[in-house]
Amino acid sequence: GKPIGPPLQHQEMVVAVTFSADGKTVLTGSADQTARLWETATGKPIGPPLQHLDRVDAVALSADGKTALTGSADHTARLWETATGKPIGPPLQHQDEVRAVALSADGKTVLTGSVDKTARLWKPATGKLSGPLQHRDEVRAVALSADGKTALTGSSGTARLWETATGKQIGLLLEHHNEVGLVDLYAVALSADGKMALTG
Repeated sequence: GKPIGPPLQHQEMVVAVTFSADGKTVLTGSADQTARLWETATGKPIGPPLQHLDRVDAVALSADGKTALTGSADHTARLWETATGKPIGPPLQHQDEVRAVALSADGKTVLTGSVDKTARLWKPATGKLSGPLQHRDEVRAVALSADGKTALTGSSGTARLWETATGKQIGLLLEHHNEVGLVDLYAVALSADGKMALTG
């Protein structure tokens, strides 16, 4: 296919991208320590850069497109108003780099995954934190079900399902392996009804 419009330019490499639900907005995260919002149709930036203190490794948008979520090597995740570029609340703090983020459809639940071997569930409106959801290695991938009731987290060779309301693990450890043994896991997804988990 042909490119649509000009490149969406950062000062350093782009490491995370996502579309809004309506396809009208793109959110990018870069090693230049910023995330940027862009108009899909024109490639023009929307508002100021969303600034972190280190590279932005993960990005997500709420279903209504009003909230952006970014995860950074500066050990934080941040919520932002897409209309103004202003941060919403304080940074969501981990002990090490934040590698993965997910935002529930209603924007009321945030899930973050970190090199600190934990995933964390946050309620931004109240500042309430559930967890940590503990793994044996860094958490590289996270996903939330459409209704926000189930979380899926992926680490080296394993994935886990969790109840978001309680932070309790659901069922057995999901092992990602081949004929030799456990293999690294870099991506996870949940089906819309939350009944199927996909790992890669």
